[in-house]
Amino acid sequence: MKRETIIKRRNELLKENKKGSITVLFSGDLVKRSADSTYPFVVNRNFYYLTNCEEDSLIYVYINTENVSKEILFIKDYNPLEEKWVGKSLTKDEAIHKSGIFIVQPLSQFESIFTRTLARNDVDTIYVDSERDSFKQRLNEAEKFTKKLSDSYPHLKVININQKINLMRTVKSDEEIEEMKNAIEVTREGIEFILKNIKPGRYEYQSAADFEYQCALNNAKLAFDTIVASGKDATILHYVTNQKPLVENDLVLFDLGASVNHYCADISRTFPVSGKFTDRQKTFYTIVLKAQEEVIKAIKPGVTLIQLNEIVRSVYKDECVKANIIESEDQVDQVYYHSVSHSLGLDTHDVGLVEGAVLRPGMVVTVEPGLYSEKESIGIRIEDDILVTEDGSINLSSSILKSVEEIETYMRL
Repeated sequence: MKRETIIKRRNELLKENKKGSITVLFSGDLVKRSADSTYPFVVNRNFYYLTNCEEDSLIYVYINTENVSKEILFIKDYNPLEEKWVGKSLTKDEAIHKSGIFIVQPLSQFESIFTRTLARNDVDTIYVDSERDSFKQRLNEAEKFTKKLSDSYPHLKVININQKINLMRTVKSDEEIEEMKNAIEVTREGIEFILKNIKPGRYEYQSAADFEYQCALNNAKLAFDTIVASGKDATILHYVTNQKPLVENDLVLFDLGASVNHYCADISRTFPVSGKFTDRQKTFYTIVLKAQEEVIKAIKPGVTLIQLNEIVRSVYKDECVKANIIESEDQVDQVYYHSVSHSLGLDTHDVGLVEGAVLRPGMVVTVEPGLYSEKESIGIRIEDDILVTEDGSINLSSSILKSVEEIETYMRL
């Protein structure tokens, strides 16, 4: 992102912060896995969104008092011995260039600067960004910091600005959309490479490796764990085992996506292992494709995700009964048991858009109807990434082959 974009985001977030406050945001720390190893680091997406920095252990501070208004970015202390083992950390000049924050301090100074600011200014409010979706989730850095504050400075009021940042992230800028287009293009290349190698007897994990290989060639990462689910396992929504051999005349469902500069693609396609759909598979596939097309046509500002999901259910109630997939329309939940859409951006299941929310221009959402019959060993999901425009939508992933004819023709090559 351009530095000007990052500065503009922070200004938008902080403009209503009250006098007598300090905002403290964390990039996240490394998490120990075993012995001397850690899990691969993933930067807190809100921190990245607001600073353009992606290293672990960074802290952003905005001091807003009657006497002082300034931003500080705390980066790792220079450690030449550690750099011989793990490489160079973010430097002061790099931090300024990336973030547009001109006061950069070593991390070891955070506590003394923070406490000195409290001692010398009238501060009664601390803003943090904390996200939690269960009681069992480990404490994040913001929660650890809040707990420490509560013990040492019980008079301070702590306000969580997580939802405010999330809502900002919901509407994408032109720069963000370009990054997502890049991720989608890498994903398209990955899917086509998979299809060049796919055949009965090959293993699901080999197709997953084909996709990861193409991502690596393009300096992209996986947006999420790749799903390669063949036969009956395609009826399991988040099947990531990927251990079975592909069987002749089965279908194989792919749910995958590349990530470019942390911006995600999320695409699902379902292909015949042998290169040609059976008549029954084609019946299922045509129904899912019809539902997807109806949903995409309906996307425009003012529409809700609940309304989009009802379109899928309406198509299925009619078509699935006609095709003897279900006996009556009240059995739809047996063959379709997820929602049709979610927001997409820095996270695959992106923040800021909950069920019932109204679509606005600049939002990017997925459209992914699925149809699943364990009895017939058929699971089909078709997913595209859709940009909401002022008067409708644009399918950002329209270049990825999807129709029965396109798929069978490509697989014959």
